[in-house]
Amino acid sequence: MKTLDFNQWAVVAHKDDTGFGRQARDIRKVLSLGRHIVIPSERLTDHPLNPHDEVLLSGDAPEARVKEVLQGLQGIIFFERPAWHADLLRCARELGVATVCVPNWEWFRADDIKWNYCDLFACPNDMALQTVRRYGRTNSVLLPWCLDLESLPARSIKGPARTFVHNAGLVDADDRKGTRDTIESFLRTRRKDIRLIVRLQKKVPLPEIDERIDVQVGNVQSYADLYRNVDVAIQPSKMEGIGFMILEAVCAGLPVITTDYPPMSEYVLQPELRVRTHWWKRKAFPTAWVKHAHLRLPRRDDLVRRIEWCADQDMDRFSKQNRAWAQEIFSADHLRRQWSEAFDAHLFSTNSRP
Repeated sequence: MKTLDFNQWAVVAHKDDTGFGRQARDIRKVLSLGRHIVIPSERLTDHPLNPHDEVLLSGDAPEARVKEVLQGLQGIIFFERPAWHADLLRCARELGVATVCVPNWEWFRADDIKWNYCDLFACPNDMALQTVRRYGRTNSVLLPWCLDLESLPARSIKGPARTFVHNAGLVDADDRKGTRDTIESFLRTRRKDIRLIVRLQKKVPLPEIDERIDVQVGNVQSYADLYRNVDVAIQPSKMEGIGFMILEAVCAGLPVITTDYPPMSEYVLQPELRVRTHWWKRKAFPTAWVKHAHLRLPRRDDLVRRIEWCADQDMDRFSKQNRAWAQEIFSADHLRRQWSEAFDAHLFSTNSRP
């Protein structure tokens, strides 16, 4: 029976500033993965490769090249979809390389036959686990995401909130992060002594703002800068796979206002900060329809109330609760132990793999 050695594992993902790039960076650091199989970026510029432990695999690479980059590996971890390369999972199975997917529940297409080559689904929240198992994929386990807690500032928020932040990233057509909801709701607040920082990676059309709102465009120097010098994060997402902007803010010690729907509500412990949704739902992206994927729209009147409530209340209790939860769940030692135990049980025990 094999002994797990994360140094003989690789992550398969982009190396850029998208969510996939961030996931790859975090999971390599937390689990000490030995290699990164880099797939060219689809939307942003690729970061330079480190030839020591990173190798490029283009989507049109021949099967021989796929097997070449898999040589010597014990396993690979990939995100969301099986088609990073058409032959990747099949070649891994033929070479005896274990395959682990971290699924995003909203894009999980259960009927893709490539999933038959996936040995384990490492679900980062209960919403993902329920979705994957609903389609009969019982080779699944709930594992907290490999958040790099050390990279986040340890914030301690005291007193009523005065500076709010909304980290939008790349705003898509459906405004999944609730950027326009955040701005429109903040404009309806009555207080003149609060301000909102809106951070975008790229400029997009937004509602007209007032003097209390500061829109900042471009990447910050460090992801930790997203959570410094602010008191409360407003992240009323309509749908999230993992939800970095919610999870990271919570773990940094910020109180977070978010939508009362999973997985967002799995991270925000305080009901006072969860925004009610409309009773109806809207299917996401009809041209790429996934049966279970839908948007839950935050109620703006309730979002206004939550913002004003935070401006009236002492945030100290919420900040302390968030940091304590983060240190319990996302310490590097705890994460490595949980992932190692799950891999040993599901991949390397007798009869654990096909």
